[in-house]
Amino acid sequence: MKAEVPIPENVPILSDGGVTLRAHEPRDLDRMVELAADQAMMRWTPIPAPYSRAAAERFALDYAPRSWVDGSRMVWAVEFDGRFVGTVDIAGEGPLTQLSYDLHPDARGWGVMKRAVLLAVDHAFAEAGKEVVRWTTVAGNIDALRVAHACGFRLDAAVPDGIEVRGHIRDAWVGSLRADDPREPRTTWRTDVFETERFRLRPLAESDDPRIRETLDDPISRKYLFARPDPLELEHAAAERIRKWWTAAQGLTCTWAVADRETDEYLGDISLLGIDEVTGAEAGFYTHPEARGRGVLGEAFPASVQYAFEKLGFRRLTLFAADSNTGSKKLARAAGFREVSRQKLAARSDGLYEDLIGFELFVDDYYATRS
Repeated sequence: MKAEVPIPENVPILSDGGVTLRAHEPRDLDRMVELAADQAMMRWTPIPAPYSRAAAERFALDYAPRSWVDGSRMVWAVEFDGRFVGTVDIAGEGPLTQLSYDLHPDARGWGVMKRAVLLAVDHAFAEAGKEVVRWTTVAGNIDALRVAHACGFRLDAAVPDGIEVRGHIRDAWVGSLRADDPREPRTTWRTDVFETERFRLRPLAESDDPRIRETLDDPISRKYLFARPDPLELEHAAAERIRKWWTAAQGLTCTWAVADRETDEYLGDISLLGIDEVTGAEAGFYTHPEARGRGVLGEAFPASVQYAFEKLGFRRLTLFAADSNTGSKKLARAAGFREVSRQKLAARSDGLYEDLIGFELFVDDYYATRS
């Protein structure tokens, strides 16, 4: 018969005055079962499903205490507003450790997990002698990404086939935090929302995926956006969105979905790519086939240029278009861009090479045209 392991008395209680990390207790079990049944938990984590109260009891009152005793991991219950709301786990006996965390749905949106993670990693570095805390999640788990970004994790890589969840190999997002790293975002993740007369420009959402797929699979889009899978499935559209989420969190890009102000239906998107303090950013866009002829980009693209200069502080924007892409060239000129280059046979459309036309717009020139 297995010996019972008491709740370790040496589990450090950590608190910032509102969020507390402590040992798991019997009173946590019912809410642990609720958390395990959450759709996000079942989608993004390897937690068993279904997850019984007996399983919660084994984890909270046996596995977690034993982990503290044998030094294999530090597992805390997260308490907020007097109740259990999640778990933080830092695994690994040596200087390199692995972080995981989960949060009850009724505690989301309050910044609780950021505070919990900071308490845990500060203890791991200052008191447990850890040097690096690594973080890995399934690519697309944007809530987990927000926490890691807010805590100052370096967003190291998007790794194909980098994690196994419920017997399936998935792409992964990987980050890390060193003991001497600042505990604040190291990149600017631009998630601004603004509106024009008819449209709302907002971050991409998972609900946009069917319309993104239709946009990318459209013959006009395929003419200029080559190297797309054929057939192009919903999973490919999701991968496009997930890639843009990741590069936005890294501070390298900013993408707005152009959505109808009344219905929030996706009509296209506008991106700022390769963001750099010196060179600025490259603008790019595409439109859902049903939105063409409605002046969607004619209204939204100049507004995005205005926002980039006036609100986001860019100093220079560029844009490139195949010579035959008269629509993109017209949009560039209408937004104030000036043609500055022609690269011979540097673009491809319909499988044929053609010249690539370069445009640029400096912030001073932008303001000069508006004075």
